[in-house]
Amino acid sequence: MKFIIIGLGNFGSTLGLRLVEDGHEVLGVDENMSIVNLFQDKLTHTVCTDTTDELAVQRLPLTDTDIVIISIGENVGASVTTTALIKKYCSAKIISRAISPVHHTILEAMGIKDIIHPEAEFADQLATRLIVDGALRTLVLDNKFEIVEVVLPASLEGQTIAEASLREKYDISIVTILKKRERRNILGTKVERKEVAGVPRPDMVFQDNDTLVLFGKMQNIQAFLKETGE
Repeated sequence: MKFIIIGLGNFGSTLGLRLVEDGHEVLGVDENMSIVNLFQDKLTHTVCTDTTDELAVQRLPLTDTDIVIISIGENVGASVTTTALIKKYCSAKIISRAISPVHHTILEAMGIKDIIHPEAEFADQLATRLIVDGALRTLVLDNKFEIVEVVLPASLEGQTIAEASLREKYDISIVTILKKRERRNILGTKVERKEVAGVPRPDMVFQDNDTLVLFGKMQNIQAFLKETGE
């Protein structure tokens, strides 16, 4: 897929690098030349331009992209103006970053449906990770249930899903298993990525370096990690 990321701060640049590693084409846009130079050899393409300038926005390859991500931080005015111009000239999917409730409301009023709050979302995930010892990443579904990534406890290595009996013992389910794989990205650099093993089967065997994606109540996942940990 082809992405345009406007704003190469911590969030935008990290997202862009991850997308490139996964084999996608990323055009990074920022008004700061030093930042553009920093990522010119790491992203597929980079452009230094002011996206609050209508003519500058028109020069972007908006008709040849799948998704435009506006990740400008701090400057709400620049974000809103850029979003308005992108929306005017682009028919692709638009994702905008909001940095405050007011900013979110403005983007909603502009008709932007995909609005993200990376700092708030990370804070929620971090809070749960601090509570659930051993959690790598989390997704809170409501006040009771969560989807949590955890490193396979060494005590389960070599067992099958059926033998581990997580549902029977802890009332939690395995959504899938992530396997570590090494491959080359679009720039030819070797990267280690986690690949989804698919729908879990009872005869699947747990292996070293597996990551389990679990679904259940927080206290049950905590109990599982406590009892199976070393």
